[in-house]
Amino acid sequence: MNRLRIFLFLILALSITLPAHAWFGTSNSDSQPALYNTLAEMADAMAKEIKEGHAGMGLRLYLDREDIREGRNECAVPFAGMLANELERALCKAGYSFEAHNIDQADYALTASYQRNNGIVTVYLKLNSTKNDSYRNLKGTYRIAQDKLPPDCFTENLDAKLGRLAQKVARGWNHAGKLTVAVNPVVEARKKYSSPFSEYATRKLKVSLSDTPYFRIIENKPAMAKAAPRSIAKDATLDGADAVLAGADAVLEGAYLQGTDTVNMSVSLKDMKGSILANGEENIPAGMIPYSLDNDAAETLAQIADTEHEQSGAVRISTVKGGSYQVFREGETVSFTVQVSKPLYVYIYDINPNGEVSLLYPKQGEPEQPRQPGTIYTIPEMSDSWEIKVEPPFGKDAVKVFASDRRLPFPVISNKVASRSFANGARSLTHQDKLRNDLSGQQQINGRDLVDWYKGSSAKLGVRLHESTVYVETRQN
Repeated sequence: MNRLRIFLFLILALSITLPAHAWFGTSNSDSQPALYNTLAEMADAMAKEIKEGHAGMGLRLYLDREDIREGRNECAVPFAGMLANELERALCKAGYSFEAHNIDQADYALTASYQRNNGIVTVYLKLNSTKNDSYRNLKGTYRIAQDKLPPDCFTENLDAKLGRLAQKVARGWNHAGKLTVAVNPVVEARKKYSSPFSEYATRKLKVSLSDTPYFRIIENKPAMAKAAPRSIAKDATLDGADAVLAGADAVLEGAYLQGTDTVNMSVSLKDMKGSILANGEENIPAGMIPYSLDNDAAETLAQIADTEHEQSGAVRISTVKGGSYQVFREGETVSFTVQVSKPLYVYIYDINPNGEVSLLYPKQGEPEQPRQPGTIYTIPEMSDSWEIKVEPPFGKDAVKVFASDRRLPFPVISNKVASRSFANGARSLTHQDKLRNDLSGQQQINGRDLVDWYKGSSAKLGVRLHESTVYVETRQN
């Protein structure tokens, strides 16, 4: 009995003199592992655990960059991209390699996620075997204070959306080797013009794709002077001409379409035959875009050139810089490339937002010869005695080509003649067949009536008309 009392007394004494955590064990706050100072430090620790768990042997890994999220949240935030970059860097440094496209070619697929709580970000990493259904989570606890990260890295923003769009393209292209890509300017989907938003999106897509090891991006070419016709592969499509001139083996095209509250943006990576190698699509909240999606001057040009209703497919015009919208600076020489898919006569006009129209090709007195498929023609040609130099006043123009398998007549353009295609500044959409038939009987027309005149004239001759338009913007240096 005395021993028991002494033992109880000692226990009671210890419970009074020692801190509480010595009796109950280590407290939760003290048991939490230390926080990492940087995301790079955390990624290095993760790579170290993975390496030690596999006896230091290098494996081929697949990381789904698009699936890094907080719980079920599918928002595109910069932190996901930051984490993916650091994991890839750390694991490559540790001796691993990454399979970019085909998960079946990897030994393990990495699944990363994160959780925020009380200013702490905890990152979880799981390794899934691609050979069987086994998986394992990292044993370590990987935490970093949120104030150690950029303040806006958990805010869904435009850059993250565009970055995820580029990731979709990178994942979709499942061929080995590095692809040389020409990036055409992003344009409005219906009328094919550029805007401040599309210029920004084009730059961001280039940067994001350049950051991957799978693409080599060709920058905009400087303006070229007149050149001789160039032959291309017979199976190359008209859309591939720009990439051929740039020395690329693929072309990236992007377009956006405005909705009520969102902007749908899509991109396609195509080879020279027009086959889609990869594509991607994102819906971007309109409030997330701080740039204008409109281009008033180009909208006016699109109305006059009627790009929304073009009868396209057999002819294509572009600038020598590539794409359907390009910027030229003061002093540069502007040239255009023309392609046809069958022998066609071509007629090229310059249109400015004031409705002023001038014939660029063929010049008066020049012999008319049909253009042949399989050749990229440059306008003006080497043999031409004229060229187009950028000089004031600067602005935007639409350059439109009409093509037919028969020679077409030329209208006389005069702004002294009243427009019949436009009433109160808008294109007439009623009784168009009669309007075009009437216009085709006029020798003199207003410049705004050019498209309807050609459509009426070709219909009267019983030939099919083909069209294509390119936008050009000139700026001061």
